[in-house]
Amino acid sequence: MLSKRELLLSTLAGEPTPRTPIALWRHWPVEDHSAEDLARATLDFQARFDFDLIKLTPSQVFVAEDLGLRGVYDGNPEGDLVKGPRPVTSLEQWEALAPGDLTSGALARQLRCVGLTVAGAGETPVIQTIFNPLTVATCLAGEQATIWRRRHPAIFQRGFDTVIATWRAFVTATLAAGAAGIFFSTADATYLTMDEDEYRRWGRPSDLAVLDAAAAGWLNVLHVHGNELMFDLTADYPAQVINWDDRRAGPSLRAGKASVRGAVAGGLAQWDALLQGSAEAVRAQVADGIAQTDGRGYIVAPGCVMPIPTPERNIRAAIAAARGA
Repeated sequence: MLSKRELLLSTLAGEPTPRTPIALWRHWPVEDHSAEDLARATLDFQARFDFDLIKLTPSQVFVAEDLGLRGVYDGNPEGDLVKGPRPVTSLEQWEALAPGDLTSGALARQLRCVGLTVAGAGETPVIQTIFNPLTVATCLAGEQATIWRRRHPAIFQRGFDTVIATWRAFVTATLAAGAAGIFFSTADATYLTMDEDEYRRWGRPSDLAVLDAAAAGWLNVLHVHGNELMFDLTADYPAQVINWDDRRAGPSLRAGKASVRGAVAGGLAQWDALLQGSAEAVRAQVADGIAQTDGRGYIVAPGCVMPIPTPERNIRAAIAAARGA
């Protein structure tokens, strides 16, 4: 029997496999304030369902927590926190940003969580969620980050370089803590946020700088977040797997797989089939994903984070369908 690593490596190589790998993930909006609690919740979830990889899913708030960003859980079914006031309120503050401290505070806490999760995961590979630098900038300064980027690009670049350097260092430390790779979420490759020229100027270079730091990882997943995607501008990113909301945003798994060089992950509609559908509907989406990809280079996954209330019967239906049970 193939180990999970062997199964995934064969999948990444586009080889036939005895079963289709599967991974589902969710937020932990209470536990993610503590390295120990988030690791325990993640590992308990893994023990219940035995996915082929573990994705660590901290709150987005952690990227700016050390500068004062706070978040409150209000019952959002995705588990997102409602963010408080942004900590960077002036261009002077932005330009004077210092690199994040990886030895204390929220960044150190999350690195500790990576180590704890890897230690408890056995043979199952662990990947850590990393948010793209433009998302981090928004967490730090809100809509002012966009205004500064457009009105004062040279000054913005100076602070932005610090953001990029911080997350390159964090990625390096994540791999050193034992992660197999990163789950790199870029939320700006969408026409709802900017046009192609702006993305080429600010999104691609900063994304690629962080992904470059993950080059030693063997299981890097690119998540292209949102709707109205600039999919073609991310298809060549250096990641072994690309994940997007193929059921809602498109392109289809078949079309997406034809334009990327690695494997694809998706096929499950997290709000429709997984949350509200029947077990039969979930099974049908898994079967369709396998058919679209000819069962090669494909990981069954949601298009984005799975809602917390997703019924267990649907999670187990997805697992059974992926494994041919």
